[in-house]
Amino acid sequence: MKAILILAGPYSSCVATQNNWQDSCSRQSVEFETHYLTDSAGKKLAEKLNIKSFPALVVNDKIVAVGHPDEQAAEKIIQNLNA
Repeated sequence: MKAILILAGPYSSCVATQNNWQDSCSRQSVEFETHYLTDSAGKKLAEKLNIKSFPALVVNDKIVAVGHPDEQAAEKIIQNLNA
């Protein structure tokens, strides 16, 4: 399983969100990558899934979370994906 985080830009809140998701994925042995709307892969995936809210976490071509979760919320989402 691979989790893909799509960010609108390099804003401070997005960096914190990226860290939360990356740490949670690392603890659960889930592959993780980040894309921005400004790069072609991020833009293509956002268009394909019609994503309108960012940041968005995508797993298996499904949006599993949007917004800025705290560490506990991110951890719970990743654990549920692994269940």
